[in-house]
Amino acid sequence: MSSEPGVTIQTFTDLDAEHMTLLLEADPSERIIHDVFTNSRAYEIRVEQALAGVMLLIRPVTDALEIADISVNRAFRRQGLGSRLIERAKMETVGLGLSRLEVGTGSTSFGALCFYQTCGFRMDCIERDYFVT
Repeated sequence: MSSEPGVTIQTFTDLDAEHMTLLLEADPSERIIHDVFTNSRAYEIRVEQALAGVMLLIRPVTDALEIADISVNRAFRRQGLGSRLIERAKMETVGLGLSRLEVGTGSTSFGALCFYQTCGFRMDCIERDYFVT
């Protein structure tokens, strides 16, 4: 949960059309989103009752949690909601006793790179063809 009145962060287990619309902004493949969702812990952030953002966390290796997908509705961007989702992911990582929280993004996604660095992430490596299926 968030400490700001009217803003809540909670898990969800049903991937509906509203969630999918937001996730398609982060990942263009419905099939991949469904596959990731099946093995993820899914969070949504709401402002009042409006869905403002979503995040899917997966555990690809034993000592790390990964932000597989994160997206904030354009109408709610630049209000700190994406950062709140990242903070929730950090809390989840610590709560699970894991040593790392990871995120992958394209090398030309300058907005995303800047956002993640603002949230405390630092580039560790470049993996070629990371998003190729």
